[in-house]
Amino acid sequence: MKLLSTSHKILKSDHSGKGYLTQILYLSPAGESGWQLCPFRTPACEAACLGHSSGRMVMAPAKAARIRRTTMLMTDRIGFGNQIISEILALERKAAKLGALPAIRLNGDSDIRWDTMRFNGKTLMEHFPAVTFYDYTKWANHLRPNGAVHLTFSRSEKTTLEEIQANLDNGRNVAVVFHSVPTTWQGWTVIDGDADDLRFLDPAGVIVGLKAKGKAKRDTSGFVV
Repeated sequence: MKLLSTSHKILKSDHSGKGYLTQILYLSPAGESGWQLCPFRTPACEAACLGHSSGRMVMAPAKAARIRRTTMLMTDRIGFGNQIISEILALERKAAKLGALPAIRLNGDSDIRWDTMRFNGKTLMEHFPAVTFYDYTKWANHLRPNGAVHLTFSRSEKTTLEEIQANLDNGRNVAVVFHSVPTTWQGWTVIDGDADDLRFLDPAGVIVGLKAKGKAKRDTSGFVV
């Protein structure tokens, strides 16, 4: 079982001409596996999560794979660490052959703090300083500031405009899901977050507009604008 994989959006990143080779780790969103991997989830984001509600992610084999990976992380930390280190080394080698830069999104549909988790005595960021690690997160800025991992804050139906501004002021762009992505929203510039997944290349101080997909298309909670 491989840990790192790809997706339609990740492939768009790799073919964007921006020089990156990207992979993603899909674990179980929220409590799907029996372990809670999204501590700041809201009812609407959990219901609409792409980790189980869109594309191939809804299929039984994809769900089983997410649960197996999550179970491995939670019950065999040494084995998980050895395997993911091996897979990242392979990504680095492949990227070097292609003349590309390696990038990894570890929270494909989870929201855990990889920057505090150690494998063989180091975090993955310390093992691989040449790899760009990035994530979307619902952790508040003071609990998980930008650092070893480039972070984009994910708005939920409970997020206030003041919280959005605070994230922008602290160097984290904010992802917002729209039924129809505009060019501006609440006075902020909105960029197309579906063009690729390379959030660490986005200009600072913007809203990352994402078009509603899967179950989110039917959202009425305010999670989708």
